[in-house]
Amino acid sequence: MALLHLKNITIDSKDLILVNNVSFSIERGEIVSIVGESGSGKSLTCLSILQLLAKNLTVKGEVEFDSQQFGNCNLLNLPVHQLQKLALKEIAYIFQEPMTALNPVQTCGQQLIENIKLCGFKKAEQGQRLLELLEMVDLNDHQRVINSYPFQLSGGQRQRIMIAMALAGNPELIIADEPTTALDILLQTEILGLLKRICKTTNKSMLFVSHDLDAVSEFSDRTAVMYKGELIEMNTTEQIISNPSHAYTKALLACKPSADKKGYYLTTLKDSQTLDYISVPLVPNPISEQCILNVNQLTKIYNDSYKALEHISFSINEGESIGLIGESGSGKSTISKILVNLEQASGGKLSFNFKNGGELSSNVQMVFQDPFAALNPSLKIKTMLAEVFNKHQPNIKNSEIKAAMEQLLVKVGLQSSDLEKYPSNFSGGQRQRLCIARALAAKPKLLICDEATSALDLSVQAQILNLLKDLQKSEQLTILMITHSMAVAAWFCNRIIVLKNGEIVEQGETDTLFKSPQNAYTQMLFDASH
Repeated sequence: MALLHLKNITIDSKDLILVNNVSFSIERGEIVSIVGESGSGKSLTCLSILQLLAKNLTVKGEVEFDSQQFGNCNLLNLPVHQLQKLALKEIAYIFQEPMTALNPVQTCGQQLIENIKLCGFKKAEQGQRLLELLEMVDLNDHQRVINSYPFQLSGGQRQRIMIAMALAGNPELIIADEPTTALDILLQTEILGLLKRICKTTNKSMLFVSHDLDAVSEFSDRTAVMYKGELIEMNTTEQIISNPSHAYTKALLACKPSADKKGYYLTTLKDSQTLDYISVPLVPNPISEQCILNVNQLTKIYNDSYKALEHISFSINEGESIGLIGESGSGKSTISKILVNLEQASGGKLSFNFKNGGELSSNVQMVFQDPFAALNPSLKIKTMLAEVFNKHQPNIKNSEIKAAMEQLLVKVGLQSSDLEKYPSNFSGGQRQRLCIARALAAKPKLLICDEATSALDLSVQAQILNLLKDLQKSEQLTILMITHSMAVAAWFCNRIIVLKNGEIVEQGETDTLFKSPQNAYTQMLFDASH
């Protein structure tokens, strides 16, 4: 019989149905992925398995689990004390963000030992179990990891600690909720490879949640696609990727940026799931021979020893789209912070050439990765935009600012009436449009997008990338696109700069670089993204 069987799971909040009649099973040793956009009900479905839903939510249906302790049981009817016992040893949960899930004031060793104790290991066994877990997740520098606090480890190492904690009781089933979303492509590949190896060598089952079809393509045995609270399609992962049957799944796959779509608008997903697959060409943005930014031998050293950047040199011409790519810690964001004066360089020279003169902050604006953290939740949109207009466009009269703000919102695909709303009234994609509007209110010449689409669903990402291309032409923008997505860089950028450990390893025309990378690291990035 199946290890886990969800039967007709329905989750509602008062009169609102959030998950509707979802059924599927997971066999022993099988990896099953649930894919869908934000709000599709993926995480709610997983949280319902261990009764982890918020108290205002009601769940109906059955969650049958073949438990070693309690036999074949319905987890929704299991008393709390029995569910806690089962959760420690038989079903483990890996959450999305390790910096939130890990205790910042305890060492990683202390947190692992605490989990090992809870799983019933005697004192004499705990040290050995700790070393076994670290070996299992390839954290071989045992003593350093044990004595480190979470902030002292890299993102990939923190995620490995989370996996080790989940494995402490040797569970039969692992539920992993977006465990690789915040990681760059190389780390994502590493972590997914680790999870798959653990499952296949120990015959563990996994329920893996993702909004990224690429992430699950070579990872899971079967994939379920959710849309608006319903499971609309389930099949082998190979079949879902190569021959999807549902219009929504086809639409989701069509939204992905890629090198072969360069020069054409990306397909976007409508609620009706109707898609026009006819490629619509983008009008090319004119590129001037005028250099707008020259970076010469840029160096950044922290604490007199750590070199975050070493002798970085590149230039950007007016109207160009430049991609800055590399894994976490390569120095991408450090460069962006220096360009907008959030950090000071330790050496080298920056030369800006803006025809209109003006302040640096007026000419260079940044769109950050997380639209939820980037907007002040206590300010109305009109207040937020008015501040920017008053500082950077003082020539606009107060009586004209409202009309200018309304035009700006319409330009980024929002409504003029949105001025009266707060950030909490908007979705993630809409908030990113607001961040773009705020940046444009300064009338910049250079727009820096620091992972501006990496936290977005595929369909929303496609909308934002199309919008940026339109705005680049209408607003005569030069764009520096910082990303760890090779697909985004391939579609969006004229030229690409590849960073590793604070140094440029390769740079050149996008098409040339993709067809014939000269550096082994660049080749590795390309391989991981395919």
